[in-house]
Amino acid sequence: MHPKRRLAFGVTTGLTIALFAAIDAAASDFTPEGEHLFDPEAVFTYDFEEDFFPEGEAEGGGGGGPPSLTVEDEGALSKARVLRLGQFEGVDVPVTVAEGAQAYRVSAWIRGGETIADVEVRYDDNPHPGVDEIAVLYPTGRMTSDGWVEVSAYDVRVDANRGAKVSVGFFSATGSDVDALEIVRERSLGPEDLSGQACKGSSDPVCGTGQVCVASQCRYVGAWVPPIPVDRDDVAAYLAARMELLFGPLRNREVDLPIALVTLDRMRDAQDPWTYWNAFLLGVRRLHDGHTTTSGIADFVLENEKPLGMCFLEGDADLSHGRAPKDPLYLDILVSHVASSRNLGLKAGDRLVYVDGEHPIAWARAQVEHHWSMSPTSNHETYAEIAEQLRGLVARYAHTITVVRCDPVTSTCGELETIDISAVPTITPDEVFESVACDNRPLRHLSSAPANHQTGGNVYHGIVNESDAVERIYGAEWESLSVSGNGGVGPLIDQAIAAFKADARGVILDHRSGNGGTILGPQKFWSFAVPSHPVSFYLHRQRAEDEAIDQTAGLALFEAGQAEGLVDWGGGGTGTTMPVALLLTRDVSASDWLPLGLKGQLPNVRIFAPFQTNGGFSTRYGFGYWLGMSYVMAVGETFDATGRSLGGHGVEPDQIVLPKQSDLLAGRDTLFDVAIGWVRGGLQ
Repeated sequence: MHPKRRLAFGVTTGLTIALFAAIDAAASDFTPEGEHLFDPEAVFTYDFEEDFFPEGEAEGGGGGGPPSLTVEDEGALSKARVLRLGQFEGVDVPVTVAEGAQAYRVSAWIRGGETIADVEVRYDDNPHPGVDEIAVLYPTGRMTSDGWVEVSAYDVRVDANRGAKVSVGFFSATGSDVDALEIVRERSLGPEDLSGQACKGSSDPVCGTGQVCVASQCRYVGAWVPPIPVDRDDVAAYLAARMELLFGPLRNREVDLPIALVTLDRMRDAQDPWTYWNAFLLGVRRLHDGHTTTSGIADFVLENEKPLGMCFLEGDADLSHGRAPKDPLYLDILVSHVASSRNLGLKAGDRLVYVDGEHPIAWARAQVEHHWSMSPTSNHETYAEIAEQLRGLVARYAHTITVVRCDPVTSTCGELETIDISAVPTITPDEVFESVACDNRPLRHLSSAPANHQTGGNVYHGIVNESDAVERIYGAEWESLSVSGNGGVGPLIDQAIAAFKADARGVILDHRSGNGGTILGPQKFWSFAVPSHPVSFYLHRQRAEDEAIDQTAGLALFEAGQAEGLVDWGGGGTGTTMPVALLLTRDVSASDWLPLGLKGQLPNVRIFAPFQTNGGFSTRYGFGYWLGMSYVMAVGETFDATGRSLGGHGVEPDQIVLPKQSDLLAGRDTLFDVAIGWVRGGLQ
C-alpha cells in the first residue's frame, strides 16, 4: 500500500509541448490508498514479480550469468518488484494477445529517467528475422505523486491470423524502472485496417490509411506517432511558430520555409494521427537543409528486409545515351561498385535509368513524403545525398527498376531491362550477406583501405596504389571531421599530415563521403596546406522577421565580427609548396567548411568534384519526443570574407569532373585519375 501516492495529470515534455492523450475507460486505475489496479478487461498484464533475464542469457546470481532484471523495490507501482534498466540497457518482453485481428492499447509505467518503449510485431508470413511493424509508447499525461509516469500506445494493430509474435521493448540511456505493463483490446480490425497486402511500390493506393508500402507489402505505420492532441490547432500553430523563429539559413528561409509552412497546414485537416504528425515532420524535411533532418525509433528497429549489394553515384553515361537520353534536369545514375551478392547481376558501369518509370532522383525525392530519414541537401542544384541513399530507398519502396547493362570488353551497352524488385528474395536468418558501403569511391587507392569501403572512424593514409616510393604521391581516405572526444579522428588526421610533411611530394585528400564534424577538423588541413586567412563568420539569427541580406550588408557583418574576434581563421605560415588535391562528392557541415578554407588560397591547392558542395553552413538544435519523433533544425547563418551568405550555397570546385560510365566499366575512377594527373604535373 502507498497511502501517500496520488494520481495526477502533469506536463510531460518532448517537443516542448504538452501532448495529452485522451484517457478512456480502458486504462489502469488506483485505489484510494494508492494501490495500482490493472484494467479488468486487459488481455495481458505483467507486474515483473518473477525473475526476468535478457533473451538468450542464462539465469544469474550464483549460476554465473547476469542477475535478474527484476528487483524488489519499496516504491514498486504494482506489488513488490520492478524491471530495472541500467544505463544504455534494453530488453524485449514477450507478450501475448487475443486471437484474430485486433487493435490494442498498450501501456506501462516508468520512473527515474526517460524510457523508450515500443511494441514490436513479427509476422510468420515474412521470412526475414527482423521486426515487421512497431508502435511507440508516449506519455499520456498521467503520473503519480511518487514519480511514476504512464506511457501508452493506441490503436496498436496485431493480426494473430498471420502468426504474429509480439514483444514490448524498453530502453533507457540513463537507467530507469518499469512496472505494470498491460494490453487492453480496443476493437476488432476491419478489412480496411489490415496490413500485409501485396503492393507495387510506394505510390500504390492499395495500402490504407496509416500504411506505407515497404518491401512490396503494406505496413502499418499509424502507431509510430501519438494520438492527435486535444488542442490540435494550437499545437500546429505552435510548431509553425517555432519553425519560423528558429530555422536559420537565410536563402532556405526565403525559398523553402514558405513551402514547409504550407505543408504544416495539413495538420489542421488531418483525420488520423499519422497524417497529423507526419505533416509536421514532412514540413521539417521540406526545409531542404543539410542540417535539418527527422528520425524516429523505426530507424533503429526496422531492418532493410531486401538489402541490395550495389552503390550508385551521379555521372555521365557516355556509353548509353543512345539507349536512354540524358535527363534535362538530373545527372545520369551509374553503378559505382557492388557486393559479391544481392547485386541483381549489376556491375560497375551499368546504369540505373528509371525507378517505377521515373528518373531515379525524381522518384527518390518523392519518397520524402514518408521516409523520415531522407538525407537532405542545402543547395537546390545537387543530389549526391539522395544518390548515395538510392539502394536503400529502392529496396524499401520501389516496384521496378529499369537498367542498362554494358559489356566491358566491347564497351557497348544493351537494351533497357526492367527488374521486378518485388521478386528480390527477402533476406533469411541463415543467409550470409557481405555488403559494401556506398562512399562515392568506385575504387580504393590505398592498400590499407578496406575493399568493402567500410571506412568508419578511420583515416587511411600512405602512398597511393598508383604511385611509388620514388614519386611519393600520398593520399588520405576518411569521412569524419569530428576530431575530439570518444571516437574523434583528430590524432589520426595528425598522423596523416605528419606523414605528408615528412615524405610526400604531392597529396590527394579523398573526402568523397564527408560526414562533417566540427571546424576543428578542417583547421588541421588548412594549417597544413594554406596560409593564414579569415574564413567565415557565423551569426545566430535573433528574430523571425530576419530576411536575406545583400553582399554589402554581409561584408559589414563580417568586418564587425572580425573586429570583435569572432571570425574563424584557417591556415598557418605560408602554406605548403607541394600540390594538394581535394576530392569531394557528398558532404555537409564541417565537410563544407573544409573546401571553403582551401579554395582560392594557393595555385597548388585544388578542389576536384562533380558539383558544388552541400551548403550546410550552420549549426543546429535537436528536438525529440521520446525517440518516437525526433528532428534537428538548422539555425543561424554564415558569411565568408566577401560578405556572401553561405547557407544553401555550396563551395564550387576548381575543376568539375563527372564520373564517366566508360571509366567505371573499365575499372577506372574518373575523379581520382584527373586529380592524380594534375598532382603529377605539379611535382617538384
